[in-house]
Amino acid sequence: MSEKEKKIIEELADKLPAMSERERGYLEGTIATAAAMSKKKEEAMDKKDEAR
Repeated sequence: MSEKEKKIIEELADKLPAMSERERGYLEGTIATAAAMSKKKEEAMDKKDEAR
């Protein structure tokens, strides 16, 4: 994990207890969307590599 990623996680851990349920839900949705997009990109790259 990069230093930037570690810093982001530490900041989230500090702020999470103060977040409302709505804010936590929004954050969870945003993270899930980013993870799905990343996975889709990886799968597309794998398919592209297999086609070669």
